[in-house]
Amino acid sequence: MEINMKQDQQLVDLPWKGGDGEVTDAIVLDEKVNEMSHRDIGSIEATELDQITINRTRTKVDPFIEIRKERLIDSLSGAPSRSFAIWVPDPSRVEGWRDMGTVSESYLLLTNQEVRQLALEIADQSGLDYKENRIFWDGARFAHIIDFIGIEEEVTSQDAVGLSLITRTSYDRSWKYEAALMGKRFFCDNGVLSGEFFARVSFKHLQGGGEDEKDNWQDIVRQGLSVIEHSGENLQKFAQGLRLLKKQRMTDEQIRKIWKLYPKFGDALMGKIMSRYVGHEENTLYGLLNAGTNVFWHNKKLRASDFNNNDHFVSKLLEYAFEHLN
Repeated sequence: MEINMKQDQQLVDLPWKGGDGEVTDAIVLDEKVNEMSHRDIGSIEATELDQITINRTRTKVDPFIEIRKERLIDSLSGAPSRSFAIWVPDPSRVEGWRDMGTVSESYLLLTNQEVRQLALEIADQSGLDYKENRIFWDGARFAHIIDFIGIEEEVTSQDAVGLSLITRTSYDRSWKYEAALMGKRFFCDNGVLSGEFFARVSFKHLQGGGEDEKDNWQDIVRQGLSVIEHSGENLQKFAQGLRLLKKQRMTDEQIRKIWKLYPKFGDALMGKIMSRYVGHEENTLYGLLNAGTNVFWHNKKLRASDFNNNDHFVSKLLEYAFEHLN
């Protein structure tokens, strides 16, 4: 079990007067919220979560429907196997369920509902006002985002950044369980992920014993994220890093250096970031950061990889700022 908490470092996400406030395919103006907000939600059954859930399943399966972990039977002997299968509802299949793969008995099944309820509990105990902002579900991976209200730090007089809590988990083992604080740029509602600069708790879906030990994971998360109420100082450092990026004008030399930070980003992805930067952002490294987070956070075809790319993009750029621009 891995607990990663790096709170003494700095992170930043700066907004500015012009660029991000203009309408784009990914940005929603107040007067068009009802028309455009989360047009990609799909038609899941209306709940109190309606208008924040991005459902990427083909059949729009509710993210909080039953998930099963069942012991397999040996096809030859008919005896119970040591392996288990994870089943997610899938109305498109004759049997009504989709096999997510084989796991061991020690695999810790965390349902989306359990993950969400713990996140809300942590937010309640923080003493801060909050609201649920987004839920992502693609049938295998689940992400839940809470925005805290009333805790913010100015980057400029026109721009402020705040604090959010993101929780991620999966049923196909592509994501470990993860609960992490992250930055939120209010000006454009960009989520700014970085495990290098905010508290994060993560672990594989494993438990040491039987069901009696299952609740241990909740205690670990509660303890790891109890720092939310003291996160003001971390947010100040986060904003400090963004200011460093904002002071640095973009040059040909700078962009060549930054490009080398992301050897695994393909030309298509980097092209999207640069298109956003050239068309909508200020001519600074802060503008580049905002371009990237906009592409990842507001992607109309949002995928699980966008969350990972957001984290990598932000962490590397801020690391560069503190090492070379401070």
